[in-house]
Amino acid sequence: MANRDYTIEVVDLLSIDPDLGSALDPHDLERARVHARVRVVRISGSVKGPGWDPQPVRQFATPQWLGLLVVNGLMMRCVSVGPRSACELFGPGDLVRPWDADGEYEPLSIELQWRILSGVELAVLDEAFAMRTREWPSITSRLMGRIATRARTLALTQAISHLNRADSRVIFFFWLLAERWGVVTPSGITIELPLTHEVIAMLVGVRRPTATIAINRLGSDGLLLRPKRHHWLLTREAIDFLRGPASLKSLENSVGGSAT
Repeated sequence: MANRDYTIEVVDLLSIDPDLGSALDPHDLERARVHARVRVVRISGSVKGPGWDPQPVRQFATPQWLGLLVVNGLMMRCVSVGPRSACELFGPGDLVRPWDADGEYEPLSIELQWRILSGVELAVLDEAFAMRTREWPSITSRLMGRIATRARTLALTQAISHLNRADSRVIFFFWLLAERWGVVTPSGITIELPLTHEVIAMLVGVRRPTATIAINRLGSDGLLLRPKRHHWLLTREAIDFLRGPASLKSLENSVGGSAT
């Protein structure tokens, strides 16, 4: 965490992430709250700021740690192989273990960088936490479910990045975001995330100007709107369109908008 302002606070994890204790009866839940207190590290940052260096965390982490749980904010991990990059988004509910994933890849020319897109809060699920909560295995089971969900989302994101058209990639990517972090409103599904055109381009595997053209086209079609900063709206028209069996085919076969 060098070169970045951060603070540490001890909090009740089951209060800030109620889903983790949702399988417990009221009596067990109250007891578990006492044992599920964790350190939360708050890291400031922005999309244009320097990358996050997890090296200090690696120095303290042991194989018995469950990981770092994102309780607030947004971060991105980008892996570069030569001139090509693939990026993965992490938000509330995701579990990360940078001490496992960020190893050496010699002799391959691979670079890895973490970026903080908005101020992030990471709950430290260390060995002590695992020992204190072992009486309630449903808590760990919920965490494992988060890992499975993220793996599924990553596989779908990779599939989306192979679509021919940039607007196909963008609209289907926002559908995935809506599934995870969207809020249903009368106008559609609102996704409150600090996603710039540059970040969206990195996540769907296109150049930034191409992403901008695709986003503008989807906006003109009334499918994806940006009512205000950090707010995206996947409209009801978009939801109805995506639910149609021919939605992908019609997007991929329309003229223009190839992903480059």
